[in-house]
Amino acid sequence: MSAVRPRSLLSLILLGFGFVIVPLFVALGYAGVYVDRLSEQAHTTVYNAARAIQLSSNLDDSLTALERAARQHLVLDDEGLLEVYRNAHQQFRDNLTELRRFAATTTQQRLLNVLGEREQSLFDELTAEGAPDGLTQEAVTDRFIAMTQLADAVSTRSNDVIDQEVRRMQSLGATAQRWLFWMGAALLPLTLISAGVFTVLISRPIRGIDQAIRRLGAARFDEPITVSGPQDLQALGERLDWLRNRLIELENEKTRFLRHVSHELKTPLTAIRESSQLLSEEVVGPLNDEQREITTILDDSGRQLQGLIEDLLDFSRTQSQLPQLRLGQADLGEIAAEVLGRHRAAIRARDIHLDFREAKAPLRGDAEKLRTIVDNLVSNAIKFSPTGGRVRVTIEPDNEWVTLVVEDDGPGVPEGERTRIFEAFYQGGNQPEGYVKGTGLGLSITREYALAHGGRIEIGGAGDGTGGRFRVMLPLRGPAPQHAGTALPAAGKE
Repeated sequence: MSAVRPRSLLSLILLGFGFVIVPLFVALGYAGVYVDRLSEQAHTTVYNAARAIQLSSNLDDSLTALERAARQHLVLDDEGLLEVYRNAHQQFRDNLTELRRFAATTTQQRLLNVLGEREQSLFDELTAEGAPDGLTQEAVTDRFIAMTQLADAVSTRSNDVIDQEVRRMQSLGATAQRWLFWMGAALLPLTLISAGVFTVLISRPIRGIDQAIRRLGAARFDEPITVSGPQDLQALGERLDWLRNRLIELENEKTRFLRHVSHELKTPLTAIRESSQLLSEEVVGPLNDEQREITTILDDSGRQLQGLIEDLLDFSRTQSQLPQLRLGQADLGEIAAEVLGRHRAAIRARDIHLDFREAKAPLRGDAEKLRTIVDNLVSNAIKFSPTGGRVRVTIEPDNEWVTLVVEDDGPGVPEGERTRIFEAFYQGGNQPEGYVKGTGLGLSITREYALAHGGRIEIGGAGDGTGGRFRVMLPLRGPAPQHAGTALPAAGKE
């Protein structure tokens, strides 16, 4: 099969042009043949008509000259006039011979033969020794009248032949018109079919390459890349598949690196958190107020560092594959209350006013990933709210969706950053002071988890100091199959 495939896309395009143009050239060739035939027929008809008219006129003139010379010879009986008659006779015979060449019918031939015989008979009688006494002026006149009638009949037949040639030319033109019509009716679909076939043959590999590049851009590396078509596009497909495998290797290396780094960071972090917890519990002795404040700072910083490490791990998992959901019954209201409880210390430390009214919002989903969604949004709201500001958390269930809205009094997200705020590692320009700089993965992970549940996340707030607003909408019945990724058995309610 590969032997008959074009070596390049250019060859396929040229081959397609050839298949499309060949029927048109065939039609033009036939049209040219018929035009040549019509032109030749028209030229022949016009020439024959003009020549026949001229010869008929010459025949009439020579017959008139014959009659005049013959009558003068009979009256005057002069040798000079007889010579004039002989010259007129020769002129008549020449015209008659030329006219026979254009006689297209047997009737014309017969009339010309009769005319020639009668003229020759009269000539023989007038030029013979001792012309007969019965050859009078009246008899000669009558015989010339008869020959003139024959000449008129020949002229009429010549006109009939011209009309016949004109009809033949018209018939040939009509035939050419029919041929060209039916040929066009047959070749037009063939041309359109050829154009359609080669359009598909050319566009299909291009479309395959486009889809392959889109899959690579979307980090969908599971499907091998194969491109059919010309050999150069097949080679391009092989290079894209090589690129896919290379990206898989790089992705695996990145995942291993993140896991290794996260593991190496977690080990000392665990020791730090356990030590700070032992100090907070006054295991090694009582603490004064300043020491308790230091242990609180250590514990909060440890939690922040643990959150950053978990963000790296979550991002690694979402990039290497679709999020795996452990689907089960969960209550978004209970999850939100639990998350807010974990942030009570940070809320009190910054004197933030929390507006939250717990409401039942049962839905089908992965409780742990729903907790991550709420935690990331609440953490951002606390982080960006000014001291003494307000954080509002609202949960609104309806017949099909559960809506989570988290608002704060911070600077908000400017219009120019809203298209990029959900990109991995992107951090906006309005960063608060006094906080450990984050990874820029929280909102990216939040969006991935919302999409995995078949939901969506929207951003509000004018970005002019009026605060930020994030709204997450999740379906009550859980994700559809195309959104769910790999759904694992529920591990039980947490």
